[in-house]
Amino acid sequence: MDSTINILDHNVINQIAAGEVIQRPASVVKELLENSIDALAKNIQINIENSGKTLIQVIDDGKGMNKKDAELSFQKHTTSKIKTTEDIQKISSMGFRGEALASISSIAEVELKTKTEKEEVGTYILIDNSKIKKNQPIGIKKGTSISVKNIFFNIPARKKFLKSDQLEMRKILEVFYQIAISHHNICFKLTHNNSNLYQLPSDNLKQRVIKLFGKKYNEKILPIEENTSIVNIKGFIGNPLDAKKTRGEQFLFVNNRFVKSPYLNHAIKSAMDNLINENKHPSYFIFLNTDPSLIDVNVHPNKTEIKFEDEKSIYQILQSTCKKSIGIYNITPSLDFSIEDSFEVPLHIQKSIPKEPKLSFNKDYNPFNLKKFDSKEDSIKLFKKDERNFVETVLNIDLNYAVCKLINNNSINIFDKKKCIQRIIYEETILKLSNGTQCKQFLIKPICVELNDIDIEVFNDNQKIIESLGYVIEKIEKNNIYISGVPNQIKRIESIQEDIESFIEEFKLGNNNLQEDLIKIIAKKFVKNLTLNNTSFNISETSGLKSIVNKLLNCKNPFIGIDEKPCFINLEPKNIFK
Repeated sequence: MDSTINILDHNVINQIAAGEVIQRPASVVKELLENSIDALAKNIQINIENSGKTLIQVIDDGKGMNKKDAELSFQKHTTSKIKTTEDIQKISSMGFRGEALASISSIAEVELKTKTEKEEVGTYILIDNSKIKKNQPIGIKKGTSISVKNIFFNIPARKKFLKSDQLEMRKILEVFYQIAISHHNICFKLTHNNSNLYQLPSDNLKQRVIKLFGKKYNEKILPIEENTSIVNIKGFIGNPLDAKKTRGEQFLFVNNRFVKSPYLNHAIKSAMDNLINENKHPSYFIFLNTDPSLIDVNVHPNKTEIKFEDEKSIYQILQSTCKKSIGIYNITPSLDFSIEDSFEVPLHIQKSIPKEPKLSFNKDYNPFNLKKFDSKEDSIKLFKKDERNFVETVLNIDLNYAVCKLINNNSINIFDKKKCIQRIIYEETILKLSNGTQCKQFLIKPICVELNDIDIEVFNDNQKIIESLGYVIEKIEKNNIYISGVPNQIKRIESIQEDIESFIEEFKLGNNNLQEDLIKIIAKKFVKNLTLNNTSFNISETSGLKSIVNKLLNCKNPFIGIDEKPCFINLEPKNIFK
């Protein structure tokens, strides 16, 4: 009888498993660096070519391997970190699964040179597609040098889906930052295409952060420290007043291992309630140390997910520690008297539970269904100067509201003047920015926007999109972008740094409608700063009110304000006194 179940070849098994461990060049960098750290290296050099697609080389001065261990290291599930099931419950090393080198050697050409202190000569091994091609002695000093060449050369489908060199290098830098921060006592050197990117001496945590992200962090971070029976916490949090639109500098470590935890990230951010806006993100470099038996790091092969035995207690302690630091350093926001009162939420309803509004309106009502204008020749174009008149009567209620009656319609319409004007100018601005007809304002002195290495790469990849919005980039020097012109809609020049950070966050999300969304961001920021007094509309005269309604009814979304709430409400007379 023929069997339809196949026993997979050893090489096929390795390539399938490699898909979980090695997703991209950055995964290789992470695994090799963790091996060097577990080997007690004091100096680690990383050489990258073509964003890791051609070469990833890691050289360390760790304890090295003898000939037998070097050969065994490329077999699946071989490790020096654990022996028994009990060892999994108390993992303190960076690696432990015994999958990395076996996975890497199955999808790349690997060259290993290693030597222990006791041996007179080292071992040289060349592996191609999981098969040892060379195994011979070599003269080398104590430590290990491992080179990974032509990643995914034997899996064309995987190689095809590697991203651009800029994106892959950005991912490598993210891994480098994670390792370099958590092991600031180790010297690191990173090169890319023979260009020296970083040369970091052994240092304390604060100095390592400053060397990676700039001198500004000397004053922007606050120390935190707390020791409890459950967890010990130390590190730095960014000053809440310096929170940014991007999530760049957020690093959380558990037992010196970088982890991703939205739950604990919320604990840190919630400690800054009322100090930062909802859409801003604080920077932090926080280390949690706890008993290894109280956590599980064996959740996923990438080892960045973690489970705590008592996660709620960890959350509360972390939140309290952050609040304590903010309190000690007396961080309070300054008052901004330029904020218009009408945009503030009244104090008595800030903590109340929102209730769904109940409005009575005519579902069949359509202001465009007017017999007088139903020919194609009379079709209305958005913001056309010779606008059609839809309004029969209009009456002021007060400074904020007015009522109107439309031609050939018996219903009454109440509208919020400010929200309607915002909707009109919002759509006008989007149209101008989309068509490239917006005016630019040139600055007397260029504004300098400072970004970290990862964000500067994102900016470079998307510079043309930003320029198409009306920004004039004069020059880029290292991590500084000098902007000499901005869209005419930008009224607060001091917000340019924040605007660029917002754009970069959108770029990182990989948005398919990127340019359209950035245009909406600019337009919304512009109209939010408008007041009834700084527009061309005359809100006290009948002619001005008619113009508002006519322009509004030419908008794509005439009845909803930019805050997603109604700006123009229709009431049937028969329903008013129900």
